[in-house]
Amino acid sequence: MPFEQELALTQPAGRPAQAVLYLIWREPWMTVARDTYISRMLARVNWLTVPQTHGGATGAARYPTITGDEPWLRQVQRVLLSSEPYRFDTSHIAQAQALCPRAQVQLVDGELLSWYGPRAAQGLRELRRLAAE
Repeated sequence: MPFEQELALTQPAGRPAQAVLYLIWREPWMTVARDTYISRMLARVNWLTVPQTHGGATGAARYPTITGDEPWLRQVQRVLLSSEPYRFDTSHIAQAQALCPRAQVQLVDGELLSWYGPRAAQGLRELRRLAAE
């Protein structure tokens, strides 16, 4: 299916908003700012990345670190452990669950959710599948 059709099918309307922590690294834990491609992809299914930080066009601020004692971590509903740039695996699920005890924790394909271009249409399909779980 062409990208435009996938984009039209992947809309936030009708989906409950969820606070999502998308982890890309550990030691230290790193996530994504709201103005990154990844965050904007997740917003297509009404998953709103936390923290509500904007990192700007370039630089390290686009990928904030977290210490694990931030109060907002208790409000996270879903933690996504990306396969890249750090390759999270099942051994990291318990650590992420301890970080966000109320959240659903799952491994995700970082290539599909973070690489724009040829993978974007497949990434949108994957997002819809994940949101339906």
